[in-house]
Amino acid sequence: MKKVTVCIFAILVFFQGLTVLAAGDNVNETIGSVIGLEDDRISIIGEAITDGGLPELVIQVNDAPIFDLLTGLPIKIDDIAPGMGIRVAYRPSMDGRPAPAVAVWMNWDFEEAAVFTVLVSENIQYGTDSVIFLSADGKYRVAFTRETQILDYNHNPLNPGDIAPGMEFFVWVDMITASCPALVYPDKVVQIY
Repeated sequence: MKKVTVCIFAILVFFQGLTVLAAGDNVNETIGSVIGLEDDRISIIGEAITDGGLPELVIQVNDAPIFDLLTGLPIKIDDIAPGMGIRVAYRPSMDGRPAPAVAVWMNWDFEEAAVFTVLVSENIQYGTDSVIFLSADGKYRVAFTRETQILDYNHNPLNPGDIAPGMEFFVWVDMITASCPALVYPDKVVQIY
């Protein structure tokens, strides 16, 4: 049992930094620390976790959702302070302006969380006990079961039958199998858009 637990933990840590975004969406991600705030702009320094990401940038939050990375609960921009850990998904900026945020996750204690984003493809199977879909990049089959807490971008419960192609979810990983494509069983998901 101890070996199984260690193996599952290792898999979860591996997938912590994994991001699954559709290339056509042109969304980048950076993880790091907050170095400043002004109105709804956040200055960040850290490291890019997508090819087009930046190690240092300013994001414009606007209406982008802000979540606690570990719990998934929404938080207010007023509760953010310099020095906090942050992970942000954003679109490229134009003319040197702040990058428009898609979603922001605050990591209060710099703890590792087994999380990533997944975009729903056209391939969705609706069953009586679950909804299973292929990620847009074809790498993952994702199963939302009765036990999965599914929330929309306002943090309200989302009916599994309302899941549609093009939705993107932030996924808290419960289990990932070693199949091809990998089968992901999330514990909790929150819709980004």
